[in-house]
Amino acid sequence: MTEIQHVTPKEAWELTQQGTLLVDVRETDEVSQKRYDTSRYLHLALSTLPENFSQIPTNEKVIIGCRSGVRSQKAIDFLLSQGYTHLANLEGGILAWEEAGLPII
Repeated sequence: MTEIQHVTPKEAWELTQQGTLLVDVRETDEVSQKRYDTSRYLHLALSTLPENFSQIPTNEKVIIGCRSGVRSQKAIDFLLSQGYTHLANLEGGILAWEEAGLPII
């Protein structure tokens, strides 16, 4: 069964603290300026997702994040078409994450 959630930054932080992978779909130049500071982190730019999505595990919950939440939803739509089922969209992206006082690098 497909499980799509929208999680707040604080909910996402709690999930990452429990080992959930956060996939950042922003472009490389954005990530080089600042990125999510989580123990399980994967950067896959949305523009490269069709070639690289197999790096994302299919058998566990995954949080998808971007700058504000728009590209992450596009990534989720693509991943759903590829058979992924346990996905969460980080509401507000890294902007909301930073505003919530959560760690960035």
